[in-house]
Amino acid sequence: MTTGIVYSPIFLEHKIGTHVESHTRLIAIMDFLKENGVLDDPNFKIIEPRKATIDQIKYVHEESLIKEVKEVSELAEKTGYIQNLDMDTSVSGKTYEASLYSVGGNLEAIDQILNGTIKNAFAAVRPPGHHSNSYKCSGFCIFNNVAIAAEYLFREKNFQRVAIIDWDCHHGNGTQDIFFNGSKSEHGELVMFNSHQDGRTLYPGSGFIGEIGSGKGVGKIINFPMPPRAADDVIEIYFDEIISPLLDEFKPEFILISAGFDTHHTDQLTYMGWTYQAPANYLKKIREKAKEYANDRILITLEGGYQVDKQAKAVYNCLRVLNNEDEKLIEEKPRISEDDLLNYINTKLVPALKEKLTPYWKCF
Repeated sequence: MTTGIVYSPIFLEHKIGTHVESHTRLIAIMDFLKENGVLDDPNFKIIEPRKATIDQIKYVHEESLIKEVKEVSELAEKTGYIQNLDMDTSVSGKTYEASLYSVGGNLEAIDQILNGTIKNAFAAVRPPGHHSNSYKCSGFCIFNNVAIAAEYLFREKNFQRVAIIDWDCHHGNGTQDIFFNGSKSEHGELVMFNSHQDGRTLYPGSGFIGEIGSGKGVGKIINFPMPPRAADDVIEIYFDEIISPLLDEFKPEFILISAGFDTHHTDQLTYMGWTYQAPANYLKKIREKAKEYANDRILITLEGGYQVDKQAKAVYNCLRVLNNEDEKLIEEKPRISEDDLLNYINTKLVPALKEKLTPYWKCF
């Protein structure tokens, strides 16, 4: 069955000057996919996004935030000048519209996965979303695409168990904030797995192992703060030791992935040590759990990634894995973490995280 690629030129209209979260990120991805035959391959299908409704945006965002984005975008259109929501988050005249399509593209992909048109999907959308919480846009992000997608599954598609996996190098603090007390719907249960560079060394300075949720969401926020220069092997340890047993217990019906590609060892904003095949190898493991519990249902949504050539290769690799073409990965020289770093992960971080989670899960 076909893998969907959500894309539209509307995402390029969120033009915010020389900002690192530039429209050139998507141009590089789509050009690379075209050059390497993906866009002409019948096993892949371009999904045209639709606009999300305001009521759907309100699933996770306050009306004041929506109004602010709309008004600031209109000001940018009127004046012809880029405006700012905070020090990092810029708005153009088309940002509000692009943001509605960014959310709606994810919702359209969910619909097509559920009606059997496609098996799974990668949403090559922007603006990104995982730093935005219910009341504030931040960290280059406008509307929280993945959080709204989760609530859409609960509220409109009657799903009961959804897992979010966020592998962006920056902690997905906005999504965590939104779901810290559990899902917004009465019957929905959500677990969120964050892996990111340690917040003591990188924006937004959060995502520590003690942040495990509260109330309905207690024990369902799982953070794995990786030391700088952690390589491909560290994320596999996280999956094998923490994610895999938790997914076996939780049995998600749908898996949403916030996919940042700023974990690459050359990224200029971060200090991680991954190769551009690392996300794809991680995805292989996630894919097996989706096959076992979620009828293969995976939706990946683009978040960060600022070395556009490396990001394009990493996205290409993930698409190949989604389409079960593991033999077609483009790989660079493998990287391994230093012994001291691995010792810290295996003897301190993983045991401490398990200790935090043991009261809420049987698998530990």
